[in-house]
Amino acid sequence: MEVHHHSHLASGETHSARKKWTHYFWEFLMLFLAVTLGFFVENQREHYIEGKREKEYIRSMIEDLKTDTKYFAAEISGRNQNRIMTDSLIYLLSKKDRTEFEQQRMYYFARYCIARVDLPQFHDRTYDQMKSSGNLRLIHGKNIADSISDYYFNAKEIQVNINQTQARILTTIEFEGKVFDGIVFQQILNKDNFTFNQPGDNPKLMTDDKIIINELIIRLHYLISISAFTELYFKKMNTQAMQLISFLQEQYHIK
Repeated sequence: MEVHHHSHLASGETHSARKKWTHYFWEFLMLFLAVTLGFFVENQREHYIEGKREKEYIRSMIEDLKTDTKYFAAEISGRNQNRIMTDSLIYLLSKKDRTEFEQQRMYYFARYCIARVDLPQFHDRTYDQMKSSGNLRLIHGKNIADSISDYYFNAKEIQVNINQTQARILTTIEFEGKVFDGIVFQQILNKDNFTFNQPGDNPKLMTDDKIIINELIIRLHYLISISAFTELYFKKMNTQAMQLISFLQEQYHIK
């Protein structure tokens, strides 16, 4: 009997130990699942928030691109008009004899065509903000990120053009001072709205020296050349901007 009783206790102890082991196992499993689920939920929440921020950035970038296209359209039109005026100015400077009206037009063109040369600019506020804050990583698609980077890389390339344009404007102004009367320029300026009127009398040139006039023509030629190049560049960038707008709207389902 004593042996049988001892055997019964050993069996009970084994059952109790097995029960404790399974209990701990299930506790560990539930804890593991809770932590895993919590991590998954937090990860999904973070993914949702980042996706929302990404779409907000893209909306803002699309608005920047739309502003660029409006700017390009205005600049393409303005530079075309400026090129026509500069062509006319070069023609009038090359003439031996000019009418009074041609003298007036020459002064008007000389002052206006310099004032109309704008330095290129891009509206890259959103892109620069994303770049400086490290939020370009939010863009989930490599093809999307590449398209955006390609556009703004091409936009930055215009800096070389800006530097050349500034230099050519300065040298052209320098030589205009040797050919045109500055007092006439002052008289035709409308200071209230920064426009220019055509002079009403018969303004003369400061010199008829063919060498000096030819050098001014050369400088006007280089100025108009870089302006024509910029116009072509704007047409290319305008096309790229419109394509990028459509692409981003399609990828992010933005109307």
